[in-house]
Amino acid sequence: MMTRRPKPKRAKAKQPRRTTPRLKAASKPLKGSAKPAKPAKPAKPDPLDELVSAAALSLDLPCAAAWRPGIKANVKVTLQLAALFQEFPLPDEAEPAPVFRA
Repeated sequence: MMTRRPKPKRAKAKQPRRTTPRLKAASKPLKGSAKPAKPAKPAKPDPLDELVSAAALSLDLPCAAAWRPGIKANVKVTLQLAALFQEFPLPDEAEPAPVFRA
């Protein structure tokens, strides 16, 4: 009695991968499309911009628009350094030195 050999399996041809997702039929409305767009909130004015404007006005100094970002950055760093000094604890007995020498 002869036994049959099993047929060799053929390799399936690979499908190329899709690089874009499949688009579904537009039977349903998109989420959020029925809602009206919210109006944009007005941006809060930056306190540093107001400080720079007020200081320039009070000192009667010309302040060109091109200078404002640099002035604002300088004031911001100065305020950060002042906050570091303010946070430093001093004992009640601390007094300023009568003579400063370099």
